[in-house]
Amino acid sequence: MRISVLRVKGYKSFGPNEVTIPLEDKLAAFIGLNSAGKTTALETLKKLFGSSLAEREIYRQDFHIGKDENPDEITDRELSIEARIDFSEEEQEAVPHFFSEMVVDEEGAEPYLRIRVEATWHKSEIMPQGEIDVKTYFIKVADGEAEEPDSKKIFPNHFRNLIQVLYVPAIRRPAEQLKYASGSILYRVLRKIKWNDTFKEEFDKKIDEINGEFKKLPEFGTVQTSITEFWQKFHKDERYKDTLLGFGGSDFDAILKKLEISFSPTGTHKSFGIDELGEGYRSLFYLTLVCALLDIEEKLAATEEEETIGITRPLLTILAIEEPENHIAPQLLGRVIKILKTIAEKENSQVLLSSHTPAIVKRLNPEWILHFRITEEYETEVNQILLPEKTDEAYKYVKEAVHNYPEIYFARLVVIGEGDSEEVIFNRLMSVLKTDFDDNIITFAPLGHRFVNHIWKLLEELHIPYITLLDLDMEREGGGWGRVKYALKQLIKIDVCKKELLEVQGGKFLSDKELEEMHTWKLSEQDDLKILNSWVSSLKKYKIFYSNPLDLDFLMLTHYPDFYKKAIPENGGPRIPDKSKKPEEFEEKVKNAVQATLKSEKATGETYSDEEKELMIWYNYHFLGRGKPATHIQVLSSMSSRQIKINIPPVFTEIFGLIDSILNPLAKDEEN
Repeated sequence: MRISVLRVKGYKSFGPNEVTIPLEDKLAAFIGLNSAGKTTALETLKKLFGSSLAEREIYRQDFHIGKDENPDEITDRELSIEARIDFSEEEQEAVPHFFSEMVVDEEGAEPYLRIRVEATWHKSEIMPQGEIDVKTYFIKVADGEAEEPDSKKIFPNHFRNLIQVLYVPAIRRPAEQLKYASGSILYRVLRKIKWNDTFKEEFDKKIDEINGEFKKLPEFGTVQTSITEFWQKFHKDERYKDTLLGFGGSDFDAILKKLEISFSPTGTHKSFGIDELGEGYRSLFYLTLVCALLDIEEKLAATEEEETIGITRPLLTILAIEEPENHIAPQLLGRVIKILKTIAEKENSQVLLSSHTPAIVKRLNPEWILHFRITEEYETEVNQILLPEKTDEAYKYVKEAVHNYPEIYFARLVVIGEGDSEEVIFNRLMSVLKTDFDDNIITFAPLGHRFVNHIWKLLEELHIPYITLLDLDMEREGGGWGRVKYALKQLIKIDVCKKELLEVQGGKFLSDKELEEMHTWKLSEQDDLKILNSWVSSLKKYKIFYSNPLDLDFLMLTHYPDFYKKAIPENGGPRIPDKSKKPEEFEEKVKNAVQATLKSEKATGETYSDEEKELMIWYNYHFLGRGKPATHIQVLSSMSSRQIKINIPPVFTEIFGLIDSILNPLAKDEEN
């Protein structure tokens, strides 16, 4: 038994158009930036299934107000929150409770429940907060079918015991949950115990014995007498003239309210109370109490008959956790998620959590994740994480890619590159070009070298803009025309207009056959290079850029050769024959460097200038024999911002200009 779909309309950041939140697993994670609506989505569960009136109450501020609306001019509002509940074949014991309220999509299909809370608000001259009417219904028609007045049936209060929500807020106060007060976790735990009359009588007798022993002490009697005498001097009411100093009397509930928990050994020769723990341990202990409650319910249900447990076990317990990462060290989060997964696997449990940290996201299956964002209208939008089909070769790669770079889910813009060098270089260039990746929430992800169309699709689905920087790899296997062909085919896979994409001069278009053969096109003439570069330029329209002519490492080397040549240890660097004294040896050195750089013994470097081919000696030294990122860090840290800016590769100027126009569209419009 689980909630498979949540539908929210008109509640807080959820606008007037219904938003569907599919929950395809018994563990689901709501992720996104701050104030994207994640907590609001979790709160809807309390409005539907909260155990107390306070949790289910709807307030004026719960109703959505649009971006450009004046609250004072609004006269009425509506909101609705609906849950669809599905049942597995193993959960037949739950069916009898709801059988008459179930619906089916078609004959022979699995039945399910629809439960909805509807609320209306009307402005009132008498009541400052207006008039609010709230009702909870069973919806008696299948999804998508038209609803009639008799399609709704009031949800009976006694059914509320069958579905419970345990809500763990972002700010944890475990001490409050250790009080024997209605609604606290300790209260729920102890209510599972059937306190029989014999036990209570024995308990009261022990309390009386303790009080009796204290009364025997002369000093205790002095205290008791003094309090009573002065109390009687202050008033003459016969009903309350005597006082009794003791430990809880015979009030069993009063004793339970004094229960505390302590932690030892502490190394200080005394135990610690809950309030003496650090924030992290308090947060963990709050989760401990929730897990203990679920465990106790399961154990008692397995060993006792329902009527002896003290309270009926819920058929479904929904654990809703805000930001499980709060105050907890990253290395402990793996344990937290592991425990939550175990809870979600129980028959009668479901776990929903919210987070805005990659440390949590990287520990979850992407299929469990729902991405929340606020639209330009300041309304919550919810999207699933889009992955290739499991049978697709790309599935495992893309799944691991987004697992390793979960920051992309929280970005305002993603720069997709091919390797670690790009990230190092982009970080340094940010300070030079005054574009702060952190301030603008820009994420770099080296995910462009395989199946990039799936990364594009994912980001498109999440409405996160992106820019792609690829290597052109001229004269390497699959490089040059092959890299352009790769980008064109990837764009076609995400449904970019093929006719527009493959248009050539004169209104002609590449045929499918010509596209398939593009990687075989020649680059031996200058005209061939011009045509290739025109295709490279045309792809900028789709936010695809190239490190031209080879890769980003070579691009940086050709623009800052003197600085890279200086980045060598003492007596280090490549052994280069004197060009004027030993021309043959020098030419052989260059030839070998070209073949190593272009990764082919047949490579000639015909599309490269003599100066570029000579720099390939340094390319081999820095980037084939040493760590690429380390070299770039060393070189870029030795350069001033002015030195970098003077000869910055044009592709970076274009990319950073595009970043600025995407993130600051209004400023760009005003400038134009």
